[in-house]
Amino acid sequence: MASPHTARMRVLALPVGIAVAALTMAGCASGGATGGQTAAASTPNPDLEQSIVFALKEDPKCLDPQQTSMTTALNVGRQLVDSLLDQNPDTGEIVPWLATEWSANTDLTAYTFTLKDGVTFSDGTPLTSQVVADNFDAIAALGASASLANGYLAGYAGTTVTSDTTFTVNFSAPNVQFAQGATTMSLGILSDASAKASAEERCAKPVGSGPFTLASYVPNDSVEIVKRAGYDWASGLRTHQGEAYLEKVTFPIITEASVRTGGLQSGEYDVIQDLPYVDESRFTTDSYHLYAKANPGVPNSLIVNTTKGLMGDEAVRQAISKSLDRDKINVIAGSASGKAPTSVLTSSTPGYTDLGDVLAHDPDGAKKLLEGDGWTLGSDGIYQKNGQKLTVTVTAFYAQDVLEAAQIQLKDAGIDLQLNMVSSGDFFGAIASGNYEMLGAGLTRTDPDVLRVLLSSTSKSRWGIVDDPELESMLQKQAQTADAAARQKIVDDIQKTVAEKAYVMPTLETVQLHASRAGVGGIEFDSAARVQLFDAAVTAK
Repeated sequence: MASPHTARMRVLALPVGIAVAALTMAGCASGGATGGQTAAASTPNPDLEQSIVFALKEDPKCLDPQQTSMTTALNVGRQLVDSLLDQNPDTGEIVPWLATEWSANTDLTAYTFTLKDGVTFSDGTPLTSQVVADNFDAIAALGASASLANGYLAGYAGTTVTSDTTFTVNFSAPNVQFAQGATTMSLGILSDASAKASAEERCAKPVGSGPFTLASYVPNDSVEIVKRAGYDWASGLRTHQGEAYLEKVTFPIITEASVRTGGLQSGEYDVIQDLPYVDESRFTTDSYHLYAKANPGVPNSLIVNTTKGLMGDEAVRQAISKSLDRDKINVIAGSASGKAPTSVLTSSTPGYTDLGDVLAHDPDGAKKLLEGDGWTLGSDGIYQKNGQKLTVTVTAFYAQDVLEAAQIQLKDAGIDLQLNMVSSGDFFGAIASGNYEMLGAGLTRTDPDVLRVLLSSTSKSRWGIVDDPELESMLQKQAQTADAAARQKIVDDIQKTVAEKAYVMPTLETVQLHASRAGVGGIEFDSAARVQLFDAAVTAK
């Protein structure tokens, strides 16, 4: 296993621009346990059973990390599947994992990797270059079913296998963000049989090389994973090597937040996902650990489709953005660990630029914009023009409290915001059909390229629908620019354009907030705020 020192030296073997990009654009994201005791770097208590019950907030639906974008599913899948590379969540540094070395050609159209020897999947088959090639080919074939993974593989032109341990991933155009993409769950590597299975089979039982294997998954009831004997290829970012400490993790699916918190207090659950922000103060005693990390990427936002309703009117969009008091939304609906968004990237995302002035609460400015656009305030307190009320609709499947806070603020500004709360399936169905005015959501990723994934007309994960050739050009150019300073300048301009034209209107920086009893420690977040249980252990009753 490479030491942190050797990892750093290998990064420096990359073209200078890439290495500089990885280090200079590193964010200050951090996360881990807070509360009355320190939970990191735990040592298992040999007198206690190393099994925990971790209550999930929802059915993960699909456990295949290459297909899903649900945080709950990724929190489970991260335990089953390893990635070629890993990323330090504190520094942004990219380090070895399944690949011991990697490099890119000068124009960033080819990335060559060397695999670690002796890695196997839980079905007993070996990790080889051909398996990785089959994984990437399968992702391309999945198309929209693996939209996030395909975003990381933008321009994928095939993988050249040189030997069992050496291969080159080729792109038709420069892909500066691929090394970071190779650290993600979405490009986690499955066994050859899993990669070749149907999309439905992969969702039900993915087979990876991770420290745990899937024992059972009963939809809407529970998931159970068990330790994999012989595992010995953890990322150097972990605090120990060899096998995981925990023998078994049971994930009951508990949708009611009050049941999860009550179960943690009674001892029924050792860990709970998504502690409600309103309950945070109750669990800050020495009896519990809190685990908090702000999602990198695009904050929870109103993401517009300019082809629907009034969303093509820039004055309306800007008025909505100026009417949002993001500090108040954070107080009402946010975590004590979080803060109001000040850009279309979260403050923990590499490349973030503070645009607090552009996103400042400015009700007078909103009024001036609307009245200058011909809107007049009706007797019901809502603006209207040519007999049409200023009504806009947002479609979402979570964070209803955030949207309700925005709804109240917009009503005070004469704007009628209608909430269309749907299931996650219907949400992604709306994206597929393009039948929405705005989406209420955020998109997690530890690279500013997330804005290209979200807004580019060429992206298979496009949520924001805009017709802006200048923005499109910048989105493509940043993805092909290796020089860190030059790329940062483009990323700055992209954030400014997106915020000023209100294509994305941030509402809240989402914080992943989980809790455990104090006798469980070692739970960590990866760079994308997904849970890592490899170092987790039961330390006390």
